[in-house]
Amino acid sequence: MAACADAEALLRAGRTSAARKAARAALYTDGPDPCLYALLGRAHAAEGDADHADRAEAVFREGLAAFPDDLGLLTAYTVLCQTAPGPARTSRAAELAARLGELGAAPLPGPARGPASPEAGRRPSASRVQRHDARLVLTVIGHPAGAAQRAWDRARATPGDDRTAVLAETLTALARRGRAPLRLLVRAPLTGVLGCWAWFVATLLVVAALHLPVWTGLAALLGPALFPLLYGMLRAARRRAGRRDPAAPAVGVAGVDAFPALPAVPRYTARERVTAGLVVLAVALTLGVVAARFPGR
Repeated sequence: MAACADAEALLRAGRTSAARKAARAALYTDGPDPCLYALLGRAHAAEGDADHADRAEAVFREGLAAFPDDLGLLTAYTVLCQTAPGPARTSRAAELAARLGELGAAPLPGPARGPASPEAGRRPSASRVQRHDARLVLTVIGHPAGAAQRAWDRARATPGDDRTAVLAETLTALARRGRAPLRLLVRAPLTGVLGCWAWFVATLLVVAALHLPVWTGLAALLGPALFPLLYGMLRAARRRAGRRDPAAPAVGVAGVDAFPALPAVPRYTARERVTAGLVVLAVALTLGVVAARFPGR
């Protein structure tokens, strides 16, 4: 899931507090998830003190109560017991290691090991990869210009990495003046989509309710018009990255090790699918109302 990837990137970048906040927020909004429990516990354990070690253990035990056979949780808990030993953790580490051995020798039960979904073998589109990577780096680094600079440092250190080159071009384009609406669509896609289409629906309904001239309804397009602008910018960034000249890797570039890793792009979540369905329904109903108000025009 996207929230798990975001928290993982924050943790790898050394932002343990931000990683904990992200994992807790996702657990609150999306419900229990073994990956989020494991990340929250690891983020506590990364602080390296006894108080956070106790909190990490509490998180792991809570997660295992709901997902007793999850390998990620068991592994993270085992590492904690081995690296932050206590009177009870030493013996518990041996028990957890034995349990991992049992699970490693047999398939895990539960839906996580069920049949693969039809989308499991599909590759995400280039545009989705771009938006996912840009959102991830903007979340970790924050400032658009700083994120673009760090991406270019990474791209110069790994000139053969096409994904990083595309990311650097994308972040550079997003960092330009006047691109705040496009950055919103990347950083908060659900909020951006709902905002753009809410403007479309509200404007057309006002035009229909007040019997305004038909041409005033063109103002409704100001929101949805952001999407072709965004996708055009993404295509241009991919073209620029594809035309780059090969170069030798740069040596000693600062901040490369701290640059967040780019994980696999997750599939669309249920929330994204529901949001898309609601938007399509609202737009269809609105167009039906407008057509009924202005027949033959």
